[in-house]
Amino acid sequence: APSVFDLRVQAAFALGRWLRRLAHWRSAHSRAAFRWPPGPRSRVEASCAMEVAALSGRQRLCAASKGAAGSSSGSYAEGNSTLRGLYQEKLARDRERRWNSPEDLDVGAPSPLRLCSLPSQHLGAHLWTSGRLLARHLAQGGAAPALRGARCVELGAGLGAVGLAAAMFAGAAEVVMTDKAEMIPLLQHNIKLNSLDAVCSAKELNWGGSLPDGCGPFDVVLAADVVYPTKDPTSLLALRDTLFQLCPADGSVTFILAYLPRAKEDQDFLHNDLLPHFDFTVEECHAQGSKDTEQLSCQVFTCHRRGTACASV
Repeated sequence: APSVFDLRVQAAFALGRWLRRLAHWRSAHSRAAFRWPPGPRSRVEASCAMEVAALSGRQRLCAASKGAAGSSSGSYAEGNSTLRGLYQEKLARDRERRWNSPEDLDVGAPSPLRLCSLPSQHLGAHLWTSGRLLARHLAQGGAAPALRGARCVELGAGLGAVGLAAAMFAGAAEVVMTDKAEMIPLLQHNIKLNSLDAVCSAKELNWGGSLPDGCGPFDVVLAADVVYPTKDPTSLLALRDTLFQLCPADGSVTFILAYLPRAKEDQDFLHNDLLPHFDFTVEECHAQGSKDTEQLSCQVFTCHRRGTACASV
């Protein structure tokens, strides 16, 4: 564990960084910009506050570690409790920082999408490759005839990039973005960030369960990165059941799926358990990644459900 001297050195460095940032902030603003009492914290002030909180957390962790090293299992449990508390504090700081600092997603349209992501909070609170590429595909006119004026639902929406692109750039009349309960506040936040409250909404939908009240019928079903590797196919079979509820066997509903092959399990499900129930076309979507040498790609399936007799063949 760090000594008292080490902690003092860390505190001195943190104070030095705080003073340098404060000096930079003061030089970048005229005296007319100062308010008293102070308003909402600037990003610099918020960053300094997070550093102080992190330093305090390290001090508490050191104290807990010393106690655990020299005492019984009760102190060990106390140390674990401190670690859990520090982890929760880190998640809360990360959530506050990201919630108030959305990022722009370039989809090749005149204006970007604004998205808040919380990758450390939930698996779906992160922009995955297929979602990024399908949003770009829709923003650049892909599937435009099917989407223009359509009522759409997005399954496993995550950040909502696909549904937002359909509403903002592809002319969808209504988009209902669905996901698990813990994702709904983030979806609602991203809808507001893009000023699409009049067109988009977020609703909880667990695959395999009943559709939310007043949900449907729809003209288009959107989904990206919902077929993934798993040793337990229960969730994928539940996804298929939900698709059967949304897509009648008369082929009247268009199902657009963005898919990235990852493992044998997800490929087997897609080609053996899902696609045989649909007539479909497939195209490859590509885009440049964040690095110059990175090339992103996925497959986009445009599907219409077959009649029962055809699907059983």
